[in-house]
Amino acid sequence: MLAIVTDSVACLPRELVERYRIHVVPVRIVRGERVYQDGVEVGPEEAFAWLAAGEVVTTSQPAVGTFVELYRELAGHADGIVSIHVSSGVTGVYQAAVAAAAIVSNVPIAVIDSRAATMAEGFLVLEAARLAEQGADLPSVQRRIEELRGLLRFFAVLETVAYLVRSGRAPWLAQLAVDVLQIKPILTLQDGKIVSVGRVRTRRRAIEAMLERMERDVGDRPVHVAVLEAGARDDAEQLADDVRRRFAVVELYVTPFTAAMALHTGPGLLGLAYYAE
Repeated sequence: MLAIVTDSVACLPRELVERYRIHVVPVRIVRGERVYQDGVEVGPEEAFAWLAAGEVVTTSQPAVGTFVELYRELAGHADGIVSIHVSSGVTGVYQAAVAAAAIVSNVPIAVIDSRAATMAEGFLVLEAARLAEQGADLPSVQRRIEELRGLLRFFAVLETVAYLVRSGRAPWLAQLAVDVLQIKPILTLQDGKIVSVGRVRTRRRAIEAMLERMERDVGDRPVHVAVLEAGARDDAEQLADDVRRRFAVVELYVTPFTAAMALHTGPGLLGLAYYAE
């Protein structure tokens, strides 16, 4: 049977990780001289407290050695490894996994750039895990993931773009108008990079704009959906109710950002990741 590996940026709900025995490699969070494991040693609430206190906290990809150790451990009982990771356009996680796969030679490893993040990445991981459970081989899983990758969509709206500007993950934001902190850009990943697909003045309008984009994409087709949030659980539950009313939902998850993601967005984020059948 194949082993499935991903990183903490996928924001997979814990019950799915446990159900499908998915191996999650945590992104590193650096605070002063201490390094934390994302989603293991620190959660989003603690990350928000650090931000509120004005602390300088950064993130970095897992060490190549972390992947090497995991791949070697899995090689003892897996027929192959499918390792799916956050877009190489926003972080070096994928490159670290590729470097590790070149070192481990006793098991076939397919390292895949999701070109996505959050549950858009997570849905690829989930599909791979389900196929592995059914006994699919590595080439067929890889083909399916590359096919599904083009169908995934992800949109998000932030309460403020200040944290994302500060993180340097979307340098173009600093070039917007002087009232940048008052607008609500609707963000997505395009060619693996964070881009804006619209700007509105109110949060409610931004959420509705995300739903309208989803309607254009999906129509009446069955859809797999994740509602993502960072310090906005009540709003996320309301958005999930809206999605259930408006779409033919196959599966729906409400899941929080991990600390590493929340540090770049700040509190108040709402997002949608989905694909239609």
